[in-house]
Amino acid sequence: MLLALLLLPWAWGALAASPPVPPASITLQLLQIDVFHNAGSTDTQGMALLGDLETHSMDCSTCEIRFLQPWAQQGLTPKQWQDLELLIHRYLFNFNRTVNRLAQHHGGSYPFVTQVSLGCELPPNGTSRGFYDAAVNGEDFISFDVDGGEWVARQEDNVAALYTRDLLNRDKGTRSTIQFLLRTTCVSELESFVQYGNESLERQERPVAVVFARAPPSAGAPAPVLLVCRVTGFYPRPVRVAWLQDGEEVGPGGRLNSSGILPNADLTYQLRSSLAVGPGAGHSYACRVQHSSLGGWSLLIPWEQSRPWGPGLAVGITLGVVAVAAVAVVLWRSRRRGYQDVGPGESSP
Repeated sequence: MLLALLLLPWAWGALAASPPVPPASITLQLLQIDVFHNAGSTDTQGMALLGDLETHSMDCSTCEIRFLQPWAQQGLTPKQWQDLELLIHRYLFNFNRTVNRLAQHHGGSYPFVTQVSLGCELPPNGTSRGFYDAAVNGEDFISFDVDGGEWVARQEDNVAALYTRDLLNRDKGTRSTIQFLLRTTCVSELESFVQYGNESLERQERPVAVVFARAPPSAGAPAPVLLVCRVTGFYPRPVRVAWLQDGEEVGPGGRLNSSGILPNADLTYQLRSSLAVGPGAGHSYACRVQHSSLGGWSLLIPWEQSRPWGPGLAVGITLGVVAVAAVAVVLWRSRRRGYQDVGPGESSP
């Protein structure tokens, strides 16, 4: 049943030399989400991801494969894609029937949601890794140990998970097939997709970074100043952001905090890193950004204590520019009116 799814330039700051960020592993991941309203009604959606690129999707109102990248249809003939759709239909039918039986056997209550993630990962240098994980209502339920070739319950105190594990492990033929699919078939398809989608995967977008300070509250005892380094617009996802104090990297600890890498709407990424510093400490601070798009260099964005680029200063600069523009317009209009008041043959006062 798994065979069907398995076929599926600029920045603020100075540049400084740095070791390149190592390339990340490439993953082919297939996601399946089922909403079981009752024993006879189920909504299913699926998608395929190559790295962080969504390549295929399926909404089972029609259960047709949609190709979301220009190269996503390559590698298989139209007839093979049609056959694949039929296999997916059979797989989904059997999957839903099995889940409903398990729910009825253990007195499960509707509605509930199942989530399945399966695929393989190919490191730059190393052996591939296959995975199959299933969850119910957002909680880990069962997974397949590819190396051991058996199902594992993710909750040892969950009777339904233990029953499902034992039931699936009785079928040795299917376990061997799943092992082969995740170790061999998936890797072959992953390498094929990488070949056709190489240009999309190698897209490089340089990060834009800015440092500003959030001042502590005015009342009360002196509090640490929070320095924030906002990095956005970079692609691919791997990035390194570090703080330097007097030229030395600040080690991990309670002073540091990070938002983690978050997606942007334009298929790039963003990250915020903050550092708490003591008021009037007298040190120099800078944010260092390392990314593959910088070609072995890194961005160094210093924090200038005399001119902190915080939101308050940005608003002040904006208001100042507006005020200067308003004065210029008034002067221009008054001078033009003075010229228009002087008639032919008259001299200006």
